[in-house]
Amino acid sequence: MTIKKISTLHFLKKNNVFDILFFVAFFTAITMSITLTVKKDMIYISPIVILAIITKYLSVTKKKADPLFLLALLAFLGLNILSFYSFNKYFNAISLLTSGYLILFTLILKKYLVKSRLKSFLSLSVIIGFFLVGYIIYAVVDLLIGQIPNSNLIYVFICALCLFIYAATFAMIYISDNYSNGTVLLASGVATIFNLGLSPINEYFLYNQTFTVLILICHYMSLYLFMRFISTTKVIDTKDVKRKYF
Repeated sequence: MTIKKISTLHFLKKNNVFDILFFVAFFTAITMSITLTVKKDMIYISPIVILAIITKYLSVTKKKADPLFLLALLAFLGLNILSFYSFNKYFNAISLLTSGYLILFTLILKKYLVKSRLKSFLSLSVIIGFFLVGYIIYAVVDLLIGQIPNSNLIYVFICALCLFIYAATFAMIYISDNYSNGTVLLASGVATIFNLGLSPINEYFLYNQTFTVLILICHYMSLYLFMRFISTTKVIDTKDVKRKYF
């Protein structure tokens, strides 16, 4: 067997048909976001990207699929459609759906939170990191206050709170260093923050096609990477953590 064939088989084994389906749909969506002049047309490709992630997740977990994640995917799909159809008109619904999937993501990650060194969470760099994330969320909320009706502010605050809680959760899991692929979760979380922080700025203040492409990349990759983490990462035994740290 030639080296080329061996490399091809290794690639197919490592990346099955569902991974390929996702990336085909993903790159198609990105290409459409660059070439299309009407954002509503993205509604037709967005469900395919989400469907590819669902099929990939089910192919890995099979009967052990977490219903919370499947519910989060439905919320994700709903906010995708509403965002492309009319972000301003359905702002409240989009905010609630976003808050919903962030809460579900946090609940899913709860089982990965295990006892670790307390000082790991009290180090100066960690505290600065939390303040930085908090400030980014505050800055975006402060910008929105002057641009949306007062009746919509409660939805903004709810979404901001859910984002901060989710950020704190994935950060603690990463900092605890109990999982070898914690960087996958970190990348997903950072992409989520970037996506949710830049989206309202792009819609209300400075609409730019480059921003739209970056938002979509973060939007889909955050979900894909989160799926990869929860589908391939086994919850560590608490006893093992105690022996490791204490």
